[in-house]
Amino acid sequence: METLEFIKKAEGGKIILDIPENLTGKELLIKVFEQKGEDTRKFSEMPVEERLEVLRQFQGTAKYPDADVSKYDVYEQ
Repeated sequence: METLEFIKKAEGGKIILDIPENLTGKELLIKVFEQKGEDTRKFSEMPVEERLEVLRQFQGTAKYPDADVSKYDVYEQ
């Protein structure tokens, strides 16, 4: 038995899947789960809008954001 896995977002209460031609006319068992955890796609394969959202998660996460740091200062890593 062949297993296909899709990650899709529901829009308007519907999910549209593109099924391979060899499964046309066959009975299929479909299970739907909410995806939890990390997205498994590569960053380079994401659309630009999604890349920006990922990068915005890290905005302002400096440990000491008010400390003045020049290129000659030693800082904690």
